[in-house]
Amino acid sequence: MRFEAIRGHDAVRARLRRATEQPATAYLLYGPDGIGKRRLADAFTARLLCTAPADHDVCGTCAQCTRLEAGTHPDRLVIEKDADRRDIRTEQARGLTRWLGLRPMMAIRKVVIVDGAHQLNAHGQNALLKTLEEPPGDAVIVLVASGLTQVLPTVRSRCQQLRLDPLPAATVAAALADHGHEPNAARGLAARAGGSIGRALLLADADHEALRGRVLEMLARLPEATAAELSSLASDAGRAAPESTLEVAISWYRDLLGLVLGGDDDGLRNPDAAAPLAASATRLDATAILRALERICDTLTALSRNANRVLSIETMLLSLRRLERDAAAIPT
Repeated sequence: MRFEAIRGHDAVRARLRRATEQPATAYLLYGPDGIGKRRLADAFTARLLCTAPADHDVCGTCAQCTRLEAGTHPDRLVIEKDADRRDIRTEQARGLTRWLGLRPMMAIRKVVIVDGAHQLNAHGQNALLKTLEEPPGDAVIVLVASGLTQVLPTVRSRCQQLRLDPLPAATVAAALADHGHEPNAARGLAARAGGSIGRALLLADADHEALRGRVLEMLARLPEATAAELSSLASDAGRAAPESTLEVAISWYRDLLGLVLGGDDDGLRNPDAAAPLAASATRLDATAILRALERICDTLTALSRNANRVLSIETMLLSLRRLERDAAAIPT
């Protein structure tokens, strides 16, 4: 992974490139999901381990680069949550300390990437804190987090903090074009991606697009939807992609709020749903829309605490239907 292969984030890239000459012990890269934090962490790791001169990008041919490319470098460790878990195990953080206590086998230093540092609970972060307070040798620790406030202040204070902002839509569209998407389709996806290349690639997935269409169609006629229809959608969405479903719902109500407050179609996150959005905007006011967004955010919080996915989404949909019926004075 080369710095030059990463789109956007010019200031952060430049800072990390300068840091490779005399790196600090710990760095915290934070920002929204899918905007390139892990790619930057990988590029920084490669530059720290590569034997090319410090003022160059990685060579890609030395023994360090070859082992990194193969995923077998003995002096790089990646810590992330297991596929079947919502958090990183505390034991993984403790294992990091033990691993760093060993001498490097190939390179002049060891590098650890904690991908999803916000997914460490308080015990795990406190275990990590002990390592940050007494770092062994020339080790470098790179934390990747989706939010700054989800990382304990004591951990944050011992890191060089680098914020990554959402990318411009044109940058996201260019990245999609690199992945083979047609220019018009790429621009449409980029407009809905909120500055996230990862999010745009997810939106391009056929199964996700089909689910998105179902969610938007249901929200457009929510006051008249039956409980059975809502239950069926919740069952499919909860099992397939609950967080993505909630993001679609948030984008719908944010579009509605913009229209109700006097915005136009140009700023819509769902331009393909402009007509049903305009119709829905005639039956809801800003207060009702804000309450709907609050319901969705409450559901996101519940899911982050391991609530039942299907039940949480079904409860949310029924609550949104009740709210919209009350706003339109439709009998429940």
